[in-house]
Amino acid sequence: MKILFAAIMGLTLLAAAGCATRSAMPDWVNGPAEKYQSEQYLIGRGQAATAEEARDRARADLAKIFEVSVAVESQDVQTFSLKSPGAGNETGPAGEYAAQASRRITTRADQIIQGIQIAEVWQDPLTKTQHALAVLPRLQASMRLHQEIERLDAATRKYLEESRGATDLLVKIGAADRALGTQLERTGYQKSLRVVDPTGRGAEPEWNTARLSADLADLLKRVHVAAQVAPDAPPGFATAVNGALAGAGFLIETGEKPEYVLVANLVLEDLGLRDGWYWQRGALEVTLRETAANRVRGSRRWDIKVSAQDHAVSRQRALDQVAAILGRELRETVVGFASP
Repeated sequence: MKILFAAIMGLTLLAAAGCATRSAMPDWVNGPAEKYQSEQYLIGRGQAATAEEARDRARADLAKIFEVSVAVESQDVQTFSLKSPGAGNETGPAGEYAAQASRRITTRADQIIQGIQIAEVWQDPLTKTQHALAVLPRLQASMRLHQEIERLDAATRKYLEESRGATDLLVKIGAADRALGTQLERTGYQKSLRVVDPTGRGAEPEWNTARLSADLADLLKRVHVAAQVAPDAPPGFATAVNGALAGAGFLIETGEKPEYVLVANLVLEDLGLRDGWYWQRGALEVTLRETAANRVRGSRRWDIKVSAQDHAVSRQRALDQVAAILGRELRETVVGFASP
């Protein structure tokens, strides 16, 4: 009888302990947080063996909300680059922004994440697991995003005014290019703002990026450029230069009096066989000359260094690297020669 009574008492105490544990568990561990309503806060949860790791996981859980927005934005920018009216193809006026998007996105996400706070930490008395709740006040994040959007809109307005008022074509293009880049950056802030805004609306843009891209493409087509390479340039170099000019959206001039001349030089040095590898080292340089004014608008140089286990392949890899550089950076380079 005494044994039975002791057993019953033990079970009663265990049940009471279990009830106490459940009642002590915060509501946010397995459900909505009553103290941090979704209309006012974004929340993230984390659990781990240590409190610090649980905090980090909670922050990361909340940050995922913006990472999804970031991934969608990168895809949208890439799609926009491919389908933008007047852009020609994937190497057209908007092409570079797809690569730049991730860098801007990371910076923006970091700025937003700085506002994340660890609101509560709780340890399960039975499992000893640490739980953390991360919160981000929607109003605080919204204000920060609105400030960035207003800054970008003001910059866009300034660049467009500069473009319209410029008489120099390259200056006009440079300002239009910056206006487009600024608005593409703004689209990322808008996506994040839609996440933060309970209504999902954010701040609709004043300008259409497709229209800005088409306007820029039209300006680029007004730049008549002739490519000039040395007669002894490596085979295929002239083709790479002309291809990069066309891909960048410029009109290639074949007449006797081009408006601009892009002088492209490629010097390669064969370093021979080293440890089983044939090395090529050299320099690629482009210079833009304005014919009518007889002046140089700008120059840029890139170092080239490649290797291969076959000599002919090493030469081809050098040319492939040159073509990749020109395809990726020539438009940005020429537009950068925009000083009047």
